[in-house]
Amino acid sequence: MSRHAELSIMNYLKIFFRRKEYFIIPVFTGLILGICAGIILPKKFKSSTTLLIEDGKSDNPLFNNIAVSTTVNQRLATIRESMLGWNSLVELVKRLEMDKEIKTPQELEKLILGIRDKIDINLKGRNIIDLSYVGATPETTQAVVKNITEIFIERNVNIQNRETADAIQFIEEQLRVYRGKIKSAEIVQLRDQLNALLIDSTERHPRVRELREQIKSKEQELERENLEFSEAAALDMSTTRPIIDEIRKALDNIDGGTVAGISLASGQPNKADEIQKDAYKLMLLDRLDNVMARDVQVNNQIYNTLLQRAETAKITQRLQASKEGTKYTILDPPRLPLKPIRPNKVLVGIAGAAAGAMFGIVLVFGLEFLDKSFIDVEDANKFFGQPLLGAISKINTDASLRKERERLSWLYSLVILGGIIAIVVTTALTTII
Repeated sequence: MSRHAELSIMNYLKIFFRRKEYFIIPVFTGLILGICAGIILPKKFKSSTTLLIEDGKSDNPLFNNIAVSTTVNQRLATIRESMLGWNSLVELVKRLEMDKEIKTPQELEKLILGIRDKIDINLKGRNIIDLSYVGATPETTQAVVKNITEIFIERNVNIQNRETADAIQFIEEQLRVYRGKIKSAEIVQLRDQLNALLIDSTERHPRVRELREQIKSKEQELERENLEFSEAAALDMSTTRPIIDEIRKALDNIDGGTVAGISLASGQPNKADEIQKDAYKLMLLDRLDNVMARDVQVNNQIYNTLLQRAETAKITQRLQASKEGTKYTILDPPRLPLKPIRPNKVLVGIAGAAAGAMFGIVLVFGLEFLDKSFIDVEDANKFFGQPLLGAISKINTDASLRKERERLSWLYSLVILGGIIAIVVTTALTTII
């Protein structure tokens, strides 16, 4: 049976107090090492900002339902990707000149990925963004937060403006197309009128000259505006082309000598037949003009709709540039951090002391396990299982007690002095480096 087989709580306390220096010194040493580690570990500073994004609002009814660009809620889902995108971070690195010592693309990629890992973005509510960055120096940390916020705002404003500008450009292109169709249709109408007039008129006819001048003027206007001419511009509507083809076929039949199924080719037509032919021709020409006008009217209607849409988009563009557009409000600007958030010297010191305490407990009970002496008479009685006749305790004299106190005093003093020197030297080295 081992003497350590049965030990009461009081015996454990006796063991602890008898070897208390083997516990106190490791605890103090762990505390000193923790403080030194807190001094040596690189400092990390944190700066943050809070950004509020609001859609533009206006009480003017003219501004209702005119926006072309996307809304804030549609863009919030991509905020993180927008802020932490490669192009945004590259621009950030260039702005802050953080790439001065970068020599290879691999080093640049490592730098950007490191910055990305240190940026934290949280969405609070529907349109509030909390952005923070942890850096090595207060100035750099604040600059990163400030510039990444500015880049984000600039990029979002540019995206909105580009969306609206693209819409305006597309509408203007369609306006040119339909303007060309309208003018082409007008030219085709004039040519049809001219061709119909030339059937029974000569080039000297005033109306023929007038039509030719109008056609020439329209063609010059088309060329001057650099618009594309479409020969069948007036016939491109599925609803009008069959009617126009039928009317033109009827006109061809009249020219061939048939009116309402009556052939005029045989014999000399009388005056009544000529009158009937002219009346029927005039009726068909009038109907052709009405159908052609309907086609031009459709193009004009589409053109006016596009023109209205273009004006709406331009209003939206001006609206976004004014106070009524999307607002980016910095609720909490990034401040210069005054204290590092890491390392926490108190926590590091406590952790060091806790590690020292664990080591001290192991050391105390390890030494006790190796010690074969008895704690007291009761411990000896339990070990031998026989009653003892007597016991002689250790005789302590005043000199021996004084010597033991001096030994402990010197030991504690050396440990404390060594700890102070370690802290001072560590602080000095950190300041120099």
